[in-house]
Amino acid sequence: MAAPRKIKAVVSAIRYYKHGITFYRLKPEIACKFKPGQFLHLALDPYDPSFNWPDSRVFSIANSPSRPDLIDILVSPKGVFTQRMIKDLKVGSEVWIKLPFGIFDFRDSLNSSVVLIAGGTGVSPFISFLESLTDTPANYKNIRLIYGVRDPELIVFNDFLSECVVKLPRFELNIFIEQETDFSKFNISKGMIPVDQIVNETKQLPEPVCYLSGPAAMIGAFENALKIAGIPENKIFFDKWE
Repeated sequence: MAAPRKIKAVVSAIRYYKHGITFYRLKPEIACKFKPGQFLHLALDPYDPSFNWPDSRVFSIANSPSRPDLIDILVSPKGVFTQRMIKDLKVGSEVWIKLPFGIFDFRDSLNSSVVLIAGGTGVSPFISFLESLTDTPANYKNIRLIYGVRDPELIVFNDFLSECVVKLPRFELNIFIEQETDFSKFNISKGMIPVDQIVNETKQLPEPVCYLSGPAAMIGAFENALKIAGIPENKIFFDKWE
C-alpha cells in the first residue's frame, strides 16, 4: 500500500442533493495514488507541517485510481464537521487531504461472483471500483450492486450507473427505494433492502464474495445473515460508518 501523503486540494465542483447529501470533486495539487475502496482524511483548516494534522474526518474515495488528478467524495451531514463542510465549502475553497488508507479493496475477488451491498452514501467505494472496471476491465464471473436509498433523488450516481449497465459485462443493478416512486430508469423495488432475499440469492451464486458498505445496522444484519447462510467469513468484507 502506498504511504499516506498530505496534499492540498481545491474544490472544483459541488453538487447538492436532498437531505444535505453533497458531492465534492477535489483537484489535488499533485496526482494521488490509491486503490478502489480506500479512503482519505479531509481537513478544512490549513495544515502546517510544523504542527499536528488538523481536525479531520474520513471519506471513501468515489472515483477510479486511473483518474488520479481528481478526487470525488460524497458527504452526509452527520455532525458538526460535515455540516461545516456543507455550509462553508465553495468552488475554489482549499482543503487538505491525507491518503490513502484502508484495506477495503477488491483484489481477492477476481474470478468470483461479486456482490456489492450499499446503503446511502455507502455506495462511494463501489463507484470507485466500478469506474476502475470501466477504465480497465478485469475478470469477474459477475457483479451485482444492491443499492438502498430513501428516495429517488438520492441515487446520486445515476448517470454513471446507467453507463455501467451498458458497458460492464455480467453487471446487474438492483435499487431499493424506501419511499413511493415512479422512477423507472433502473430496476427499482420499493422498500428497504430485503436481507433474507438478497442473502438467499447470493448463496446460489458460484463463489460469491460480498462487500458491505453503509450504516452499521445494515452491515450487521447482512454480516450475520451471510454467515448463517454459509458464506465463509473470509469472503465477507465491510466498510462500516455511523
